[in-house]
Amino acid sequence: MNKKITAVTLTALMVLTMFTAMVPTASAAEEVSAPYEFMGAVTSIPGWLNLTSEKNPGLLFYDIDEGDGSETLEMYIDSNLDISYANFEYTTSIYMTEDGDPNVAWLGQGFFVVDNGSDWWISEKLVDEDDDDEHLLRVGESMSLPEGFTLTVQEIDVDGEEAWFTISQDGEQLDDEVVTTDSAQGDPYFVYEDDLNDDGDDDDVVMNFTVETVFAGMNTNLVKIKNMDLISRNALNIENNDKDLYDGFETKVDPDKITIKLEDTDDEISLTSDGVKEIFEDRISVRVNDDDDFAAAVRVITEPGTYELMGAVTDIPGWMNLTSFGNPSLLFYDIDEGDGSETLDMYIDSNLDISYANFEYTTSIYMTEDGDPNVAWLGQGFFVVDNGSDWWISEKLVDEDDDDEHLLRVGESMSLPEGFTLTVQEIDVDGEEAWFTISQDGEQLDDEVVTTDSAQGDPYFVYEDDLNDDGDDDDVVMNFTVETVFAGMNTNLVKIKNMDLISRNALNIENNDKDLYDGFETKVDPDKITIKLEDTDDEISLSSDGVKEIFEDRISVRVNDDDDFAAAVKTVIIGGPGPTATATATATPTGNVTAEPTGNATVDGTAAPTADVDTTETPTPEPTDDEVPGFEAVFAIAGLLAVAYLVLRQRE
Repeated sequence: MNKKITAVTLTALMVLTMFTAMVPTASAAEEVSAPYEFMGAVTSIPGWLNLTSEKNPGLLFYDIDEGDGSETLEMYIDSNLDISYANFEYTTSIYMTEDGDPNVAWLGQGFFVVDNGSDWWISEKLVDEDDDDEHLLRVGESMSLPEGFTLTVQEIDVDGEEAWFTISQDGEQLDDEVVTTDSAQGDPYFVYEDDLNDDGDDDDVVMNFTVETVFAGMNTNLVKIKNMDLISRNALNIENNDKDLYDGFETKVDPDKITIKLEDTDDEISLTSDGVKEIFEDRISVRVNDDDDFAAAVRVITEPGTYELMGAVTDIPGWMNLTSFGNPSLLFYDIDEGDGSETLDMYIDSNLDISYANFEYTTSIYMTEDGDPNVAWLGQGFFVVDNGSDWWISEKLVDEDDDDEHLLRVGESMSLPEGFTLTVQEIDVDGEEAWFTISQDGEQLDDEVVTTDSAQGDPYFVYEDDLNDDGDDDDVVMNFTVETVFAGMNTNLVKIKNMDLISRNALNIENNDKDLYDGFETKVDPDKITIKLEDTDDEISLSSDGVKEIFEDRISVRVNDDDDFAAAVKTVIIGGPGPTATATATATPTGNVTAEPTGNATVDGTAAPTADVDTTETPTPEPTDDEVPGFEAVFAIAGLLAVAYLVLRQRE
């Protein structure tokens, strides 16, 4: 009996281990509202934007596991903000995976090459897993997959060696198969094929995975699968000389390469001053700043989800040298000011370690056009409150210019980051003065009456506080201009513009500080901050086929499964659209008033979420089970053990 109970116990523990492997681990991520704007490359105007998969993996597709992507996009922006026919070309080439499958990157996403020749058929890769990706399914339960696909385990045999699967799409069953794990009976592979290139043969593999374990339990029957691949059934047909695929562009194909240029030699792409121009629909866009002297290639993500965005890639061993200008998606770059001044240098050795001598972060003060001292800090913009033997810096929550305007009714409030609220309490009967209050988390901080009559005073609202603990309330937290006070017959309105807001939670950075970030030491001088590892024998150890966070969740490094490539990444959780800044949207006395920013972002046109990408992808497709067992499995297994024990005792 002991042997039987031991066997049951070990089996149950094996299943519990499989369950535990399915429980996701928590990971720090930046939470933003849609749309999210990811800035992947910057150039001065006039100038070239030369993008490649390896250098710009947040915009073009780069497969870190395969170490390939093979997309390029070259465009020259002239002083009139135009890109001419001769100065625009996109190319992508076939690359082979380790399994010998032909793949191609297509406008920032990975595709499988179904057919290529005089014309091509390519299909988007929806799920692309390896042997380490496993899923546990109960019999009768379904796994929901992209594009409405559903995989269901219908039944297993009594010996626990075969499983019957069905695959459906949008409720319609496409195929069913019985797969065995008994090597003497057949291969443990599920394969579903269809006709994707209209040649009349169902010989194109749409889905395949390996069945690793079929478990017939006392009360629960389980199947563990792994290494799933799934491509779309909606294959894209790309023909030579096709002018209909994307409006205004012509596609050229040969057996191993696709090229896209403008449709005619006299065509051009006209960019928008202080705006975003979409290219190839919404796949890649170009943002131009307010002064028309800098442009950025950006990707705008509108679909909610969790995205891991790659900003730089390197071979292992190798250096990863990041700068604000070269890697604006990871380090902070103010496209309006044309500055950022952050650098991060790290060398990853063959043991996946970064030593003390091979790691250094630096950031320097830069002055805005208004003469304000600013500093980039770990990928975000900060205002320098004080600097010297130690520093006080405060995050820039709203950073607008004269073109950013907001209209408020009397009695309504504008919701701002970190719980700030601006309210117009009242205006005077002559329509020249407005009374404002500013609060944070419901507590009023200040109130002021501001006039638009230059003879009576300045039209500026200014709220100051003590941010550097010097005892004086002389640090400007919020300021904006009051442009119009409108006393109407039924509605009283105030138009404000050019708002600046910084956090009241200023960060104190001291020289030789070893407590700011665990394992690191901070050095400061009057115009620069440096961070190195705490001691000369310290090192950062990266994780094979995993992600290592540096400076908490500010920058992370992913290593691939073969330990031969690494990428600097950031993870963002994109929710629905954020709240508008005003309580209601109303018609404005003038014709160009906006009603934003959103409550969790600056509105300065930078890579922070604008009131923020489809950088390389829609969210990396991860299969989700309708009811994948989680921690409740502990109780199920405990019950299974108890039942097995009682049954076996009765048999003795």
